[in-house]
Amino acid sequence: MTPDTDSFLRFFFSSKRRFKRMTIAQLQKFQLKKGQEIVNFAIKESSFFKKLYSNHDIRDPWNLPTVNKKIMMDNLTDYNTVGLTKEELVSFLDKIEREKNYSERFQGFNVAMSSGTSGSKGVVITSPSEEKYLQAIFFARFSFPRIVRIKWAFLLRVTTPAFQVSKFGQRLTHISLLHPLEEIRNKLQKFQPNILSAPPSMLKILAKEVKEKRLSVKPKRLVSYAEVLEPNIKEEIESVFKTPIHQIYQGSEGSIALTCKHGSLHINEDLIFVQIYDSKGNPTQPGEPCYQMIVTDLHKKSQPIIRFELNDIITISPNKCKCGSSFRVIEQIMGRTDDLFWAHRKDTEELQFIYPDYIRRAIILSSDEIDEYQAIQKSFNKVLLRIQIKTKRFDKKELAENLRKNIQNVFSSYNCQAPTIELKFEPPIRNPKSGKLIRIHREFDF
Repeated sequence: MTPDTDSFLRFFFSSKRRFKRMTIAQLQKFQLKKGQEIVNFAIKESSFFKKLYSNHDIRDPWNLPTVNKKIMMDNLTDYNTVGLTKEELVSFLDKIEREKNYSERFQGFNVAMSSGTSGSKGVVITSPSEEKYLQAIFFARFSFPRIVRIKWAFLLRVTTPAFQVSKFGQRLTHISLLHPLEEIRNKLQKFQPNILSAPPSMLKILAKEVKEKRLSVKPKRLVSYAEVLEPNIKEEIESVFKTPIHQIYQGSEGSIALTCKHGSLHINEDLIFVQIYDSKGNPTQPGEPCYQMIVTDLHKKSQPIIRFELNDIITISPNKCKCGSSFRVIEQIMGRTDDLFWAHRKDTEELQFIYPDYIRRAIILSSDEIDEYQAIQKSFNKVLLRIQIKTKRFDKKELAENLRKNIQNVFSSYNCQAPTIELKFEPPIRNPKSGKLIRIHREFDF
């Protein structure tokens, strides 16, 4: 029997059916079967995985050794299953970066450079059949507004084949984030998208352009990806465009989650198996932020993603969505473990992690005049704040005092030594490698 991943329509309809009808027990059975199949394939086709799993029980895929981006990149030639060498892949990627020709394929495969939020480089190989089923699940799961013809603008740094779709008369247009704001604005004005998608920091900029009447677009749906969509930013953007923001949670490790028609961000459980753990290595309970996240792509074969470590910090909702699906709902994406702040406890001198959400709240509650911000932990006892204000008329001294007090209170609530706060009234600085705006970040490793 031909696998449904080889057919757009077959995967489209089976994806819809699984999302609506699968019980938790049926889903777990499906995930285990697909997990075992992808492990067996990886052992057969990849010398890296054959060696990695040589002394392990492959019938239990959820307890096999983990891999990460560094391990994958160090062993890329033996890791992939399509016979491509690391040297030729990196050479090709260097070429397309120089030439800015991101639509070019390598031996029929879509090969892209993933910088990730952390900025560390990775190579992503996607076969034509993998692009097909990624497109199918996207069309099956995304909550489209009630419109006959889709005019969808994707604002991305570089183009992505999975989002370049021309089917059934629908139009999807890529607009590069490398363009100046004026050019982006002109392209959007001319295209007049009814669906507009971009990282939240760009959606916020476009909201300001609309508010100040330099841009006139009225999308029926907004979509956020690539950066953390913070609740206050979400509310601000929605108030301008007067339409809800949906999310695409996707990385080089696969299409992890999509927002349903009820606004819930569901894990694509039949595509990606997600395991989350607390700081002690126990499964994280719903309603609690995780400390470690491990994903397995149940279908990807060109470059298997099996028990792959992610740095993302997510919280799973304890409640089932109104849509009725058994697929878990992500209550919040909080950032990455790279964004965890660390400090010495007062009582034991041991290191204690501090979730970025608490730092975020401390900043935005300091003043309604804060337009943008960035908190960089420079060392265990020093935090740099970059604060951009909406108006020039504000009490700088009072705001500085509120910020220092609120940040130090967060550390004190964890019974940790309070840091010194360096404050600069200037815009945040984007990650120079990925181009993403990371508002909460730890600059040092330990």
